[in-house]
Parts: sequence; C-alpha cells; structure tokens
Amino acid sequence: MSIKNKSTIILFTLIFILIISMLYPTSTVAKIKAKVVLEIDWDLEETQKPVIPRDEIKELDIVLKFQVVTNDYVGKGVLIGYFDAGAAALININIIETSPWCSAVLNRTRVSLYLSEYDEAKIKLYMAIDETAPAYGDGFIKIEAKCPYGSVGIVEGFVGEFELHFSPSYLPIIKTNLPEINTKRISPQEKAIFPIEIENAGNARTEILFDIENVPDGWGASITDTVILDEAKGSKAIAYLRIIPPNELGFHYDEANIRVKMTPVMAENPDEVGNPLFATFTVQNRGSSSSGIEMVGLLGVIVLIILLLLYQFVIKKRLRN
Repeated sequence: MSIKNKSTIILFTLIFILIISMLYPTSTVAKIKAKVVLEIDWDLEETQKPVIPRDEIKELDIVLKFQVVTNDYVGKGVLIGYFDAGAAALININIIETSPWCSAVLNRTRVSLYLSEYDEAKIKLYMAIDETAPAYGDGFIKIEAKCPYGSVGIVEGFVGEFELHFSPSYLPIIKTNLPEINTKRISPQEKAIFPIEIENAGNARTEILFDIENVPDGWGASITDTVILDEAKGSKAIAYLRIIPPNELGFHYDEANIRVKMTPVMAENPDEVGNPLFATFTVQNRGSSSSGIEMVGLLGVIVLIILLLLYQFVIKKRLRN
C-alpha cells in the first residue's frame, strides 16, 4: 500500500471517528482509549538552595512533559491521524496557591504541544519571598496544568496539580532605637548610661553580640554582652552601655566618642552571621575632681588622733613618774 493510500485511509478513519464521537461522545472515547498525560518537572538541586528573603528573585526552569497514551488499535490510529494532520493541544498552566509570604509568576500560562506520543515545553517561574518567611521553613508553590476535556478532539483531556517545595534562608536584619540621646555631659564623679533598644526585622530567633570600640585612655566602658530576640518580627530587647570618665584630681574638660558594634547571629546556628550595625556615643566630661583629697584628709585625721593619744599617754606617764 502506498503512503498516499495509507494517509487517505487514516484520514477517512479519523473523520469517521470524529462523526461517531459527536453522536456518541462518551462511548467513543471509552473505546478509543487515548488520553493525555501531563507531568511537570524542575531542577530539584536548584530548589534545594535556600532563597534569600527580600533581596532575591529566584528563576526556575519548568519542564512540561506531554504524552498521549493509547491502545495498539483504534487509539493508535487516531493518534497517527492527529499527528499527520499537525494537530496540537493547548495546555493551560497556572499558579493556584503559594505560601503566604511568597509571590510567584510564570512567564507563560499557555503552551501548544503536538498531539503525539511525546512532546515537551519549557517555561520559567519567577519567585520572591518577603522578610516574614521563616528561616529554613517549608515553602510551596502549587501549579495546575490543564488540558481541558474536549479540547483535543476525541482524546481524553487531563487536569492535574503539582507542588514545588523550597526553603527561605536566614535574614539577619536588626534595627536600633536609642530611647535617649546619644550625647551626655557628666561630671568626673558620674557615669553615663545609654539604653540601646534592638528590634528583630529578620525571620529567625537572633542573638545580638555587642563589642565596644574606640575607648580612649583613662576612660572606662562596659556593655551587656548579648541579648536574644524572639523569632517574631518586631520582637525587642534592651542592652545598656555604661561609660565612666577620668576622675583624676583637677579640672576636666574632655570628651570621648565610643562606638558600639552590634552583630546579629542566628540563635540556633552561630555560623549564620549577619552584617553588623554601629552606633556612636559621645560623653563630655566637665568639672573639677577632688578624687583622693577626701582619703588624704581622712588619713590625716586618723594620724592626728593617734598622735594626740600617744602624746597624752606619754605626758601622763611622765607626770606619774
């Protein structure tokens, strides 16, 4: 049989089946046993890389795999007829649900694939997550692929859902608030105390490490070693910086600029370290200091009393003799 005759027979067979399918759609589809099967695939290695909240737009290649599964008889002939005619199936792809802190879009929501034993198409998915995404929590994107029933002639259509999973990374962001001004004027006998309020703007339980820099000679400074911020965004804690000025004897007219370094660290994983914040505090030391005179005066009084007691004791002893 020539190729021309073979194609003619297939074409007439296809037309006959189409006419029958319009008259008896349900029974015809059941007998033909030809149906669409769709699968969606993506790079698992890529989805296992944590997504950076707020600062990253993640791009993923989505592969749509299309098959028409038939029996070896009428269904096979129908598929050959469709393929020879260049028939295509329209596939609708949509994102139907995501994690509440995730936004995702597809660059295409409809693709055309040949009615054949196998065909595939690639589309791109773009996703971004905000700072409320829990560090290393479970995120998901649910995708629906649909080849509607009746849209591919007498071939049975397909509707399916696919779920892509990913994880957000740790976002070590903190904010500082100074309830009081960061400049104070004190006398040499006083000390300056500065409260420093820290707020968690990230997505995990965070420890803040404090370090003091630029302490001039003769000055003293100390600060709370660490504070812990709860996981919830907006959780706060207060650390205290204490600065002691020089108080040597004499008049003082000096000042110090002391910088505090605040480093966020993931509480459950100290290897996850964020960029530090810095705050500078200025203390002016003004006034006279009599430091040491009081002690000298007290010692002098004690010595004088001792001398008087000794003197009286010696005089009384001599008078008795």
